[in-house]
Amino acid sequence: MADTTKFKKGATIIHEGTTGSHAYLILSGSVEVSKKVGEEKLVLSRLVKGNIFGEMSLVDEKPRSATIVALEDTEVRVITRDRFESMLEQNPRAVIPLLKQVFQRVRYLNQMVTAFCGQASTGTVELATKPLQLRAVTEEAERAMQGKEIDITKIPFQIGRTSKASVFGSNDLDIQDTEPYQVSRCHCLITIVDNEYYVIDTVSSRGTLVGEIKIGGREEQKRVLLESGKHRIALGGEESPYVFDLVVP
Repeated sequence: MADTTKFKKGATIIHEGTTGSHAYLILSGSVEVSKKVGEEKLVLSRLVKGNIFGEMSLVDEKPRSATIVALEDTEVRVITRDRFESMLEQNPRAVIPLLKQVFQRVRYLNQMVTAFCGQASTGTVELATKPLQLRAVTEEAERAMQGKEIDITKIPFQIGRTSKASVFGSNDLDIQDTEPYQVSRCHCLITIVDNEYYVIDTVSSRGTLVGEIKIGGREEQKRVLLESGKHRIALGGEESPYVFDLVVP
């Protein structure tokens, strides 16, 4: 069994540019992922329980690409390279959760490049102390969330259609859509760039409606800036039954 360790709020778990041979699975708490861009600090994401970080050190010996800091008292499970290689040999399916997150991050970077093509993104991002709230407007949305609302503490937050055909599905909110599909497998995500929240339509076929703005699908526009307040979001066409309110602090 891999060892566990605890970090106090504010502790740096990984320093960008250093080398290591360990990955970490968050058991409790949360961490901030950031990197230096020139003299500025760019926060890339916030990870919570169940997320893995530092995974690339298990397969290469290159310097760490980001700094990881505990946002609160955080407990992690330490995964060594020897442990990872043993899992690959003895039980390959056991490494699927780790591979899911690697693929998700690669896809996320591609989505950001598409949505912000030609626009530099530097500066310090301060994550809101209060989580975003996603609230169901329709019965179908409530059924997808298994309740009337959820707090979004993980950034980026991916929404898409459930796919039993792929073991590498990595949505934070899976929607059980049926044909004719309104929701794509990787439909949209909620993220933060330069201290601003955005909804980004990723690879959906029918697009996403944010208020009166249509993004994705056949539209050239792929993102919407979210001001503080409530935003009505429909996944798919105007007739889509998957309608939510997103409350931004």
